[in-house]
Amino acid sequence: MEELKKILTRAGFTGIVIQNKSNSDEIIRGWNFGEGVEKMVFSVYITAVKPENVRI
Repeated sequence: MEELKKILTRAGFTGIVIQNKSNSDEIIRGWNFGEGVEKMVFSVYITAVKPENVRI
């Protein structure tokens, strides 16, 4: 998750909060990509602020 936070910071976002979804495994298994994929990928909530004067 730290890498994601760095990417968002470089894009100009501030106040970044990344929280695991409590049902992440269930969400990922629902994608039907195969057994065990939920151990490699996770689902999160992301909140952040992008100041008006920042451009990507």
